[in-house]
Amino acid sequence: MTVNVKTDANPRYRFVMFAGMVLVYFGFGVTLAGIPPMITEVRTDLGLGRGAIGLALAAWTAVYIVTSPIAGRVVDRIGIGPALFLGGLSLVLSGFARAAAGGAVSLWLAVAIMGVGGPLVSAAAPTLCSQWFTDKREQQFALSTYNLGPSLGSIATIFATNSILLPWLGDWRTVLRFEAGLTLAFTLLWGAVAFFAPEQPVAKPTRPRLPMVETWRGLLASREVRHVLLLGTFTFFVGHSLNNWMVDAVTERASVTAGTAATWVSAAGFIGLFLLFLVPSGVERFGRPALLIGSWTVAIVGLLLVAFGPSWLVLAGSLTGGARAVMVPLLIMSLLNASGVDDTNIGAANGLWFSFAQIGAVIGPFTIGLIADTDVGFTGAMALLAAVGLATIGLIQQRTRSTVAV
Repeated sequence: MTVNVKTDANPRYRFVMFAGMVLVYFGFGVTLAGIPPMITEVRTDLGLGRGAIGLALAAWTAVYIVTSPIAGRVVDRIGIGPALFLGGLSLVLSGFARAAAGGAVSLWLAVAIMGVGGPLVSAAAPTLCSQWFTDKREQQFALSTYNLGPSLGSIATIFATNSILLPWLGDWRTVLRFEAGLTLAFTLLWGAVAFFAPEQPVAKPTRPRLPMVETWRGLLASREVRHVLLLGTFTFFVGHSLNNWMVDAVTERASVTAGTAATWVSAAGFIGLFLLFLVPSGVERFGRPALLIGSWTVAIVGLLLVAFGPSWLVLAGSLTGGARAVMVPLLIMSLLNASGVDDTNIGAANGLWFSFAQIGAVIGPFTIGLIADTDVGFTGAMALLAAVGLATIGLIQQRTRSTVAV
Protein backbone atom coordinates (compact mmCIF):
# COMPACT_ATOMS: atom_id res chain seq x y z
CA MET A 1 0.00 0.00 0.00
CA THR A 2 1.43 3.37 -1.03
CA VAL A 3 0.24 6.65 0.44
CA ASN A 4 1.54 9.94 -0.91
CA VAL A 5 1.11 12.57 1.77
CA LYS A 6 1.71 16.29 1.82
CA THR A 7 3.92 17.27 4.77
CA ASP A 8 2.12 19.44 7.32
CA ALA A 9 3.54 22.63 8.76
CA ASN A 10 4.56 20.96 12.02
CA PRO A 11 5.71 17.39 11.42
CA ARG A 12 6.23 16.78 15.16
CA TYR A 13 2.53 17.33 15.76
CA ARG A 14 1.97 13.76 14.54
CA PHE A 15 3.10 12.62 17.99
CA VAL A 16 0.57 14.95 19.66
CA MET A 17 -2.15 13.54 17.42
CA PHE A 18 -0.99 10.02 18.23
CA ALA A 19 -1.04 10.67 21.99
CA GLY A 20 -4.51 12.22 21.84
CA MET A 21 -5.84 9.26 19.87
CA VAL A 22 -4.28 6.80 22.33
CA LEU A 23 -6.05 8.56 25.22
CA VAL A 24 -9.44 8.17 23.53
CA TYR A 25 -8.61 4.53 22.91
CA PHE A 26 -7.60 4.27 26.59
CA GLY A 27 -11.17 5.33 27.40
CA PHE A 28 -12.36 2.61 25.00
CA GLY A 29 -10.48 0.03 27.08
CA VAL A 30 -11.84 1.47 30.33
CA THR A 31 -15.41 1.24 29.04
CA LEU A 32 -14.86 -2.27 27.69
CA ALA A 33 -13.41 -3.61 30.96
CA GLY A 34 -15.67 -1.74 33.36
CA ILE A 35 -18.08 -4.57 34.22
CA PRO A 36 -16.02 -7.83 34.03
CA PRO A 37 -14.03 -7.27 37.29
CA MET A 38 -17.34 -6.60 39.07
CA ILE A 39 -19.34 -9.20 37.19
CA THR A 40 -20.41 -11.05 40.33
CA GLU A 41 -21.73 -7.85 41.93
CA VAL A 42 -23.53 -6.84 38.72
CA ARG A 43 -25.06 -10.30 38.25
CA THR A 44 -26.25 -10.38 41.85
CA ASP A 45 -27.72 -6.88 41.76
CA LEU A 46 -29.51 -7.41 38.44
CA GLY A 47 -30.42 -11.06 39.04
CA LEU A 48 -28.77 -12.34 35.84
CA GLY A 49 -27.17 -15.67 34.96
CA ARG A 50 -23.85 -15.99 33.18
CA GLY A 51 -25.48 -16.57 29.81
CA ALA A 52 -27.69 -13.49 30.13
CA ILE A 53 -24.92 -11.15 31.20
CA GLY A 54 -22.60 -12.61 28.57
CA LEU A 55 -25.20 -11.75 25.95
CA ALA A 56 -25.53 -8.21 27.36
CA LEU A 57 -21.78 -7.64 27.41
CA ALA A 58 -21.61 -8.67 23.75
CA ALA A 59 -24.31 -6.17 22.72
CA TRP A 60 -21.85 -3.56 21.49
CA THR A 61 -20.12 -6.08 19.27
CA ALA A 62 -23.45 -7.08 17.70
CA VAL A 63 -24.08 -3.45 16.75
CA TYR A 64 -20.46 -3.17 15.54
CA ILE A 65 -21.15 -5.71 12.81
CA VAL A 66 -23.60 -3.28 11.19
CA THR A 67 -21.95 0.04 12.00
CA SER A 68 -18.24 -0.72 11.44
CA PRO A 69 -18.27 -0.70 7.61
CA ILE A 70 -20.25 2.54 7.64
CA ALA A 71 -17.96 4.05 10.29
CA GLY A 72 -14.89 3.29 8.20
CA ARG A 73 -16.41 5.14 5.28
CA VAL A 74 -17.39 8.04 7.58
CA VAL A 75 -13.77 8.36 8.72
CA ASP A 76 -12.70 8.62 5.07
CA ARG A 77 -15.30 11.35 4.53
CA ILE A 78 -15.31 13.59 7.65
CA GLY A 79 -11.74 13.07 8.84
CA ILE A 80 -10.02 11.65 11.88
CA GLY A 81 -10.66 14.56 14.27
CA PRO A 82 -14.49 14.65 14.23
CA ALA A 83 -14.73 10.87 13.95
CA LEU A 84 -12.67 10.20 17.08
CA PHE A 85 -14.54 12.90 19.01
CA LEU A 86 -17.95 11.46 18.16
CA GLY A 87 -16.69 7.97 18.93
CA GLY A 88 -15.43 9.08 22.34
CA LEU A 89 -18.78 10.65 23.19
CA SER A 90 -20.54 7.36 22.45
CA LEU A 91 -18.26 5.62 24.96
CA VAL A 92 -19.17 8.20 27.59
CA LEU A 93 -22.89 7.82 26.98
CA SER A 94 -22.60 4.03 27.11
CA GLY A 95 -20.75 4.20 30.44
CA PHE A 96 -23.36 6.37 32.12
CA ALA A 97 -26.18 4.24 30.69
CA ARG A 98 -24.61 1.05 32.06
CA ALA A 99 -24.51 2.60 35.51
CA ALA A 100 -28.26 3.22 35.29
CA ALA A 101 -29.21 -0.27 34.04
CA GLY A 102 -31.97 -2.06 35.93
CA GLY A 103 -32.10 -5.41 34.16
CA ALA A 104 -30.99 -7.51 31.22
CA VAL A 105 -32.73 -5.40 28.54
CA SER A 106 -31.56 -2.01 29.81
CA LEU A 107 -28.02 -3.33 30.30
CA TRP A 108 -28.01 -4.72 26.74
CA LEU A 109 -29.15 -1.37 25.34
CA ALA A 110 -26.58 0.53 27.43
CA VAL A 111 -23.73 -1.66 26.20
CA ALA A 112 -25.07 -1.48 22.63
CA ILE A 113 -24.55 2.31 22.59
CA MET A 114 -20.82 1.65 22.49
CA GLY A 115 -21.35 -0.15 19.20
CA VAL A 116 -22.88 2.92 17.56
CA GLY A 117 -19.92 5.30 17.82
CA GLY A 118 -17.16 2.96 18.96
CA PRO A 119 -16.37 1.84 15.40
CA LEU A 120 -15.35 5.42 14.63
CA VAL A 121 -12.55 5.01 17.17
CA SER A 122 -11.56 1.59 15.84
CA ALA A 123 -11.42 2.79 12.22
CA ALA A 124 -9.89 6.22 12.89
CA ALA A 125 -6.95 4.95 14.96
CA PRO A 126 -5.15 2.89 12.28
CA THR A 127 -6.13 5.49 9.67
CA LEU A 128 -4.35 8.15 11.72
CA CYS A 129 -1.26 5.94 11.94
CA SER A 130 -1.20 5.34 8.20
CA GLN A 131 -1.75 9.00 7.25
CA TRP A 132 0.35 10.88 9.81
CA PHE A 133 3.29 8.43 9.86
CA THR A 134 4.60 8.09 6.33
CA ASP A 135 7.96 6.46 7.16
CA LYS A 136 7.46 2.69 6.98
CA ARG A 137 9.27 1.89 10.24
CA GLU A 138 7.49 4.69 12.09
CA GLN A 139 4.17 3.54 10.67
CA GLN A 140 4.70 -0.07 11.78
CA PHE A 141 5.67 1.13 15.24
CA ALA A 142 2.58 3.36 15.45
CA LEU A 143 0.28 0.58 14.21
CA SER A 144 1.67 -1.70 16.89
CA THR A 145 1.81 0.65 19.85
CA TYR A 146 -1.50 2.49 19.43
CA ASN A 147 -2.97 -0.67 20.92
CA LEU A 148 -1.36 0.46 24.16
CA GLY A 149 -4.43 2.67 24.55
CA PRO A 150 -7.20 0.07 24.90
CA SER A 151 -4.82 -2.42 26.51
CA LEU A 152 -3.70 -0.01 29.21
CA GLY A 153 -7.28 1.12 29.75
CA SER A 154 -8.46 -2.45 30.24
CA ILE A 155 -5.52 -3.45 32.42
CA ALA A 156 -5.81 -0.40 34.66
CA THR A 157 -9.55 -0.98 35.05
CA ILE A 158 -9.21 -4.68 35.85
CA PHE A 159 -6.41 -4.02 38.34
CA ALA A 160 -7.94 -1.02 40.09
CA THR A 161 -11.62 -1.98 40.27
CA ASN A 162 -11.64 -4.45 43.16
CA SER A 163 -8.60 -3.13 44.98
CA ILE A 164 -9.20 0.63 44.73
CA LEU A 165 -12.38 1.82 43.02
CA LEU A 166 -15.00 -0.42 44.63
CA PRO A 167 -13.73 0.15 48.20
CA TRP A 168 -13.40 3.89 47.52
CA LEU A 169 -16.65 4.53 45.62
CA GLY A 170 -18.81 1.91 47.30
CA ASP A 171 -20.80 0.23 44.51
CA TRP A 172 -20.51 -0.84 40.89
CA ARG A 173 -22.79 1.90 39.55
CA THR A 174 -20.67 4.69 41.00
CA VAL A 175 -17.53 3.02 39.64
CA LEU A 176 -19.00 3.01 36.12
CA ARG A 177 -19.99 6.67 36.41
CA PHE A 178 -16.48 7.57 37.53
CA GLU A 179 -14.99 5.71 34.56
CA ALA A 180 -17.39 7.41 32.15
CA GLY A 181 -16.31 10.80 33.51
CA LEU A 182 -12.67 9.86 32.94
CA THR A 183 -13.42 8.91 29.33
CA LEU A 184 -15.23 12.23 28.85
CA ALA A 185 -12.09 14.10 29.96
CA PHE A 186 -9.98 12.18 27.42
CA THR A 187 -12.49 12.87 24.66
CA LEU A 188 -12.51 16.60 25.36
CA LEU A 189 -8.72 16.62 25.36
CA TRP A 190 -8.73 14.95 21.94
CA GLY A 191 -11.15 17.61 20.73
CA ALA A 192 -8.64 20.30 21.71
CA VAL A 193 -5.76 18.42 20.06
CA ALA A 194 -7.68 18.00 16.81
CA PHE A 195 -8.97 21.61 16.84
CA PHE A 196 -5.49 23.13 17.18
CA ALA A 197 -3.83 20.69 14.78
CA PRO A 198 -1.93 22.14 11.82
CA GLU A 199 -3.09 21.29 8.33
CA GLN A 200 -3.56 17.55 8.32
CA PRO A 201 -1.72 15.37 5.81
CA VAL A 202 -3.66 15.23 2.56
CA ALA A 203 -3.52 12.01 0.58
CA LYS A 204 -3.19 12.21 -3.17
CA PRO A 205 -5.50 9.37 -4.18
CA THR A 206 -4.17 6.90 -6.72
CA ARG A 207 -7.74 6.68 -8.11
CA PRO A 208 -11.14 8.30 -7.45
CA ARG A 209 -13.10 7.22 -4.37
CA LEU A 210 -15.79 4.70 -5.25
CA PRO A 211 -19.36 4.50 -3.84
CA MET A 212 -19.62 2.66 -0.52
CA VAL A 213 -21.04 -0.63 -1.80
CA GLU A 214 -18.59 -0.71 -4.67
CA THR A 215 -15.72 -0.07 -2.25
CA TRP A 216 -16.77 -3.01 -0.08
CA ARG A 217 -17.19 -5.23 -3.12
CA GLY A 218 -13.69 -4.38 -4.29
CA LEU A 219 -12.19 -5.15 -0.89
CA LEU A 220 -14.00 -8.47 -0.60
CA ALA A 221 -12.75 -9.44 -4.05
CA SER A 222 -9.23 -9.69 -2.59
CA ARG A 223 -8.29 -13.16 -1.29
CA GLU A 224 -5.83 -11.60 1.12
CA VAL A 225 -8.49 -9.29 2.54
CA ARG A 226 -10.96 -12.17 2.95
CA HIS A 227 -8.31 -14.23 4.75
CA VAL A 228 -7.54 -11.45 7.22
CA LEU A 229 -11.27 -10.95 7.84
CA LEU A 230 -11.68 -14.63 8.75
CA LEU A 231 -8.64 -14.54 11.04
CA GLY A 232 -10.11 -11.47 12.72
CA THR A 233 -13.37 -13.31 13.43
CA PHE A 234 -11.56 -16.20 15.14
CA THR A 235 -9.24 -13.86 17.02
CA PHE A 236 -12.09 -11.79 18.43
CA PHE A 237 -14.06 -14.93 19.35
CA VAL A 238 -11.25 -15.92 21.69
CA GLY A 239 -10.09 -12.45 22.74
CA HIS A 240 -13.46 -11.01 23.69
CA SER A 241 -14.47 -14.21 25.45
CA LEU A 242 -11.40 -13.95 27.65
CA ASN A 243 -11.84 -10.20 28.17
CA ASN A 244 -15.23 -10.89 29.71
CA TRP A 245 -14.65 -14.20 31.49
CA MET A 246 -10.96 -14.68 32.30
CA VAL A 247 -11.16 -13.10 35.77
CA ASP A 248 -14.19 -15.26 36.61
CA ALA A 249 -12.52 -18.36 35.15
CA VAL A 250 -9.31 -17.90 37.14
CA THR A 251 -11.31 -17.17 40.30
CA GLU A 252 -13.20 -20.45 39.96
CA ARG A 253 -10.48 -22.73 38.58
CA ALA A 254 -7.69 -21.53 40.93
CA SER A 255 -10.00 -21.08 43.95
CA VAL A 256 -8.80 -17.52 44.59
CA THR A 257 -10.61 -14.23 45.20
CA ALA A 258 -11.74 -12.04 42.32
CA GLY A 259 -9.17 -9.45 43.37
CA THR A 260 -6.33 -11.98 43.19
CA ALA A 261 -7.53 -13.24 39.81
CA ALA A 262 -7.76 -9.68 38.49
CA THR A 263 -4.17 -9.04 39.59
CA TRP A 264 -2.91 -12.04 37.62
CA VAL A 265 -4.97 -11.12 34.55
CA SER A 266 -3.63 -7.55 34.79
CA ALA A 267 -0.07 -8.90 34.96
CA ALA A 268 -0.72 -10.76 31.70
CA GLY A 269 -1.86 -7.47 30.21
CA PHE A 270 1.39 -5.77 31.19
CA ILE A 271 3.33 -8.58 29.53
CA GLY A 272 1.28 -7.91 26.40
CA LEU A 273 2.19 -4.21 26.49
CA PHE A 274 5.86 -5.11 26.50
CA LEU A 275 5.35 -7.45 23.55
CA LEU A 276 3.74 -4.68 21.51
CA PHE A 277 7.06 -2.85 21.37
CA LEU A 278 8.71 -5.94 19.88
CA VAL A 279 6.25 -6.36 17.02
CA PRO A 280 7.91 -4.05 14.43
CA SER A 281 11.35 -5.67 14.77
CA GLY A 282 9.79 -9.13 14.96
CA VAL A 283 7.90 -8.57 11.71
CA GLU A 284 11.11 -7.66 9.90
CA ARG A 285 12.98 -10.66 11.31
CA PHE A 286 10.39 -13.45 11.31
CA GLY A 287 7.42 -12.21 9.27
CA ARG A 288 3.79 -11.79 10.30
CA PRO A 289 2.70 -15.44 9.82
CA ALA A 290 5.40 -16.77 12.16
CA LEU A 291 4.60 -14.19 14.83
CA LEU A 292 0.89 -14.96 14.61
CA ILE A 293 1.47 -18.70 14.90
CA GLY A 294 3.85 -18.20 17.81
CA SER A 295 1.47 -15.95 19.73
CA TRP A 296 -1.45 -18.34 19.17
CA THR A 297 0.64 -21.30 20.33
CA VAL A 298 1.49 -19.57 23.60
CA ALA A 299 -2.15 -18.54 24.10
CA ILE A 300 -3.38 -22.11 23.49
CA VAL A 301 -0.96 -23.54 26.04
CA GLY A 302 -2.24 -21.02 28.57
CA LEU A 303 -5.88 -21.88 27.85
CA LEU A 304 -5.19 -25.58 28.39
CA LEU A 305 -3.44 -24.83 31.69
CA VAL A 306 -6.42 -22.80 32.88
CA ALA A 307 -8.78 -25.56 31.75
CA PHE A 308 -7.02 -28.61 33.21
CA GLY A 309 -4.20 -27.48 35.50
CA PRO A 310 -4.04 -27.37 39.29
CA SER A 311 -4.40 -24.02 41.03
CA TRP A 312 -0.81 -22.82 40.57
CA LEU A 313 -0.76 -23.78 36.89
CA VAL A 314 -4.07 -21.99 36.34
CA LEU A 315 -2.45 -18.80 37.62
CA ALA A 316 0.62 -19.40 35.47
CA GLY A 317 -1.57 -20.10 32.46
CA SER A 318 -3.39 -16.81 32.88
CA LEU A 319 -0.10 -14.98 32.29
CA THR A 320 0.13 -16.33 28.74
CA GLY A 321 -2.82 -14.09 27.88
CA GLY A 322 -0.24 -11.39 27.18
CA ALA A 323 0.53 -13.12 23.88
CA ARG A 324 -2.89 -12.09 22.58
CA ALA A 325 -1.87 -8.42 22.63
CA VAL A 326 0.14 -8.72 19.41
CA MET A 327 -2.53 -10.50 17.34
CA VAL A 328 -4.70 -7.52 16.40
CA PRO A 329 -1.84 -5.18 15.37
CA LEU A 330 -0.34 -7.96 13.27
CA LEU A 331 -3.67 -8.52 11.52
CA ILE A 332 -4.18 -4.78 10.96
CA MET A 333 -0.72 -4.60 9.37
CA SER A 334 -1.66 -7.53 7.17
CA LEU A 335 -4.89 -5.80 6.18
CA LEU A 336 -3.20 -2.53 5.24
CA ASN A 337 -0.68 -4.44 3.12
CA ALA A 338 -3.25 -6.66 1.43
CA SER A 339 -3.98 -6.39 -2.27
CA GLY A 340 -7.00 -4.18 -2.90
CA VAL A 341 -6.28 -1.79 0.01
CA ASP A 342 -4.96 1.64 -0.92
CA ASP A 343 -5.12 5.30 0.09
CA THR A 344 -8.74 5.67 -1.08
CA ASN A 345 -10.25 2.94 1.09
CA ILE A 346 -8.09 2.64 4.24
CA GLY A 347 -10.93 3.63 6.57
CA ALA A 348 -13.41 1.40 4.75
CA ALA A 349 -11.00 -1.56 4.98
CA ASN A 350 -10.54 -1.06 8.72
CA GLY A 351 -14.29 -0.73 9.21
CA LEU A 352 -14.98 -3.88 7.22
CA TRP A 353 -12.35 -5.81 9.20
CA PHE A 354 -13.84 -4.81 12.53
CA SER A 355 -17.32 -5.66 11.27
CA PHE A 356 -16.31 -9.23 10.45
CA ALA A 357 -14.17 -9.59 13.57
CA GLN A 358 -17.06 -8.54 15.79
CA ILE A 359 -19.06 -11.56 14.63
CA GLY A 360 -16.66 -13.60 16.73
CA ALA A 361 -16.88 -11.05 19.53
CA VAL A 362 -20.67 -11.42 19.64
CA ILE A 363 -20.73 -15.21 19.62
CA GLY A 364 -17.76 -15.75 21.93
CA PRO A 365 -18.73 -14.20 25.30
CA PHE A 366 -22.30 -15.51 25.05
CA THR A 367 -21.13 -19.04 24.17
CA ILE A 368 -18.52 -19.15 26.91
CA GLY A 369 -21.02 -17.84 29.45
CA LEU A 370 -23.49 -20.59 28.53
CA ILE A 371 -20.83 -23.32 28.69
CA ALA A 372 -19.53 -22.05 32.04
CA ASP A 373 -23.03 -22.42 33.48
CA THR A 374 -23.14 -26.13 32.52
CA ASP A 375 -21.55 -29.11 34.28
CA VAL A 376 -18.32 -28.78 32.24
CA GLY A 377 -17.91 -25.22 33.53
CA PHE A 378 -14.85 -23.17 32.63
CA THR A 379 -12.87 -26.33 31.91
CA GLY A 380 -15.01 -26.98 28.85
CA ALA A 381 -15.14 -23.29 27.95
CA MET A 382 -11.35 -22.89 27.92
CA ALA A 383 -10.95 -26.14 25.97
CA LEU A 384 -13.30 -24.79 23.28
CA LEU A 385 -11.26 -21.58 23.00
CA ALA A 386 -8.08 -23.64 22.65
CA ALA A 387 -9.71 -25.59 19.81
CA VAL A 388 -10.60 -22.33 18.03
CA GLY A 389 -6.96 -21.28 18.43
CA LEU A 390 -5.75 -24.49 16.80
CA ALA A 391 -8.14 -23.93 13.89
CA THR A 392 -6.77 -20.41 13.48
CA ILE A 393 -3.20 -21.69 13.30
CA GLY A 394 -4.34 -24.12 10.62
CA LEU A 395 -5.79 -21.27 8.56
CA ILE A 396 -2.57 -19.26 8.82
CA GLN A 397 -0.44 -22.22 7.77
CA GLN A 398 -2.74 -23.05 4.88
CA ARG A 399 -2.58 -19.51 3.49
CA THR A 400 1.18 -19.34 4.02
CA ARG A 401 1.68 -22.56 2.05
CA SER A 402 -0.42 -21.14 -0.78
CA THR A 403 2.17 -18.32 -1.07
CA VAL A 404 -0.33 -15.58 -0.23
CA ALA A 405 0.99 -13.29 2.51
CA VAL A 406 -0.92 -13.25 5.78
